[in-house]
Amino acid sequence: MPIYEQTYRRYEARAPLRTLRFWPITREALRLILARRAFLGLLLVAWGQFLFRVIQIYVVTRLPEAGRVLPIDGRMFGQFLGIQTLFTLLLSIFGGSGLIANDLRTGAILVYLSRPLTRRDYVLGKLGVLMALNLSVTLVPGLLLYLIALALAPDQFAKWSLAWIGPAVVLQSAVTSLVMSLIALAVSSLSRSARVAGLGFFGLVFGLEIVRGVLRALYDRPESALLSVQADLQSLGNALFGVTDRAFQLPWAYPALVLFAVSLGCLAILRARVRAVEIVR
Repeated sequence: MPIYEQTYRRYEARAPLRTLRFWPITREALRLILARRAFLGLLLVAWGQFLFRVIQIYVVTRLPEAGRVLPIDGRMFGQFLGIQTLFTLLLSIFGGSGLIANDLRTGAILVYLSRPLTRRDYVLGKLGVLMALNLSVTLVPGLLLYLIALALAPDQFAKWSLAWIGPAVVLQSAVTSLVMSLIALAVSSLSRSARVAGLGFFGLVFGLEIVRGVLRALYDRPESALLSVQADLQSLGNALFGVTDRAFQLPWAYPALVLFAVSLGCLAILRARVRAVEIVR
């Protein structure tokens, strides 16, 4: 009886699972994170500014003279998302610092990748966790605020000249959430301790912001904003929503290129750190 050579064959999942193999990773991680009451409290606090902006729109529609102090226009949405960037930072720290670090510490990453999951599935699953959390405090309240503005002040917002607000909210929310999520994952992959990863992420983002502030105070140059991820996101948001801020007067292309380069760098780190075989030196 002839014996045929049996070589390695890659496992192929059933057809319905091929495009969503990352979803169980995202679902289970979100379930564990949202089970913590402190984290739910942070999400509630993050929606506090949304309530303030709704009250602002309502007051201005009833008392037009209040618009001199609290104007409602496209710039309001830029300021709203600019403040929400701080909450994406906090959510990324408390929700994402241990996503990969804990798997590296316990060896769970080897279990993940020994199953019919690719490295891309694993990264997408972890990235989906942070994207869901960050979009819940940027995109969701931003679009809801825009719909409320259309309902309460249709004379002002239901115009073709302001139709750009909705797409601008989507774009700024997506960029902010993606960049913060990628940085948090990359930092998490560089450590085996969630606490160290969280402190590293916090120190990186705020440290660069402090450096930017010092250079700005010394040389008064808007180019210093390129050193800080927060400042780059703020510059991009100002360009999208027409917010005037002398500290961030840069053409939108420069911060966009920096954020793109940062994202590529984070992907390169994840590619190097997420692997099924651990190399011991």
